[in-house]
Amino acid sequence: MVERIENLAREIDAHAPEENLPSRTLERTASPAVRAHLTFTGTGGEYFRIWVVHALLTVLSLGIYSAWAKVRKARWFAQHTQLLGDSFDYHGRPGRILLGRVIALALLIGYSRSFEWSRTAGLAAVGLLVVLGPALYGAAQRFRLTNSSWRGLRFGFEASPRTVYAVCIPLLLVWTSGTVWARLNGSPKSVLAVTGVCALAWPFAHASLKSMQHARTRYGEARFAFRPAVAAFYALYARTLGIALVVLLPIGMLAGLFVRALAETSLKGQFIGGFIIGASMTVLTYVVAGSYFLARLQPIVWSHTTFGELRFGSTIGAFALLGLVLRNLLLVVITAGLYWPFAAVAIARYRVQSITLEGDGPLPDVAAKGQGNATAVGDAAFDLFGLDLGW
Repeated sequence: MVERIENLAREIDAHAPEENLPSRTLERTASPAVRAHLTFTGTGGEYFRIWVVHALLTVLSLGIYSAWAKVRKARWFAQHTQLLGDSFDYHGRPGRILLGRVIALALLIGYSRSFEWSRTAGLAAVGLLVVLGPALYGAAQRFRLTNSSWRGLRFGFEASPRTVYAVCIPLLLVWTSGTVWARLNGSPKSVLAVTGVCALAWPFAHASLKSMQHARTRYGEARFAFRPAVAAFYALYARTLGIALVVLLPIGMLAGLFVRALAETSLKGQFIGGFIIGASMTVLTYVVAGSYFLARLQPIVWSHTTFGELRFGSTIGAFALLGLVLRNLLLVVITAGLYWPFAAVAIARYRVQSITLEGDGPLPDVAAKGQGNATAVGDAAFDLFGLDLGW
């Protein structure tokens, strides 16, 4: 079965348009300038074997092995990502991640179920999340970066607690306010108003989060820098919303005709039809709008990031990423999920190899810096809550 899937993957790659992939070559001019793409050397077949073992052991251990699976996956992807011919590495320890997941799971259950117990319990859970959330976020960033390295030097995260709380509290309030107001039995109009205000504030909160992530990241003893990008984030969210509406409106019209045709059928037929329509609208909107959002977010974030005199960028294309996602989604469905590791590697390769690095001088000499202690509790918590932490 593995060989068949690998052959299918090779056939797909052989017919993929080469112009959509960034150059893998490293260019050095006569001057000590640096111009390079990140490269990704992993293959779907190799990751498939790892993924199968992870899935089986996680099921057999009732989820306990998931911490070891996370570390091995992160290390595999890091070690197959190269810059200037040298690979990255990941040094996380599974034991800490497992403990963090237990604590994070308790927080998640408390947040998601507390309003079912009582209004007071719900408000207390949200308050606890707002109080602990920034600390968890700082711990998550510190853990991931201090356990990542390149050329023997580790990365780090140097945001003070005051800075982390100043950025994260508004984001958490925006993220939770609509749900909390609805759980408090607010009127539909007021819930809509609160949700609308939160939606307007979300791009600013997202831009602030990304700014802190990059501006407070260091490599060795040297820090990265990030130029403000609030206007670019608002433009991105507006364009993504427009694309989502373009996808939803035609589907909604077809859905209306379909429901009308089912009006005189059995209740079971109406239920099945409604489920198919809802699922189709959700998947198509997520794939189309989500692919566009990710493709445009990456250039915004990296084009505003610098490291000394070195500049970053991204050559990722929205249509190229959308085509890649659609093709891989179709193969995942056809193979009943077995193609998933190949899809994950293909998308990771394209996104990684789209990141560029250039500058008029050589890489700066960077000395090592003490790492300090980093806990995995925050890393596990933000994994479970599904908040975006990636670059």
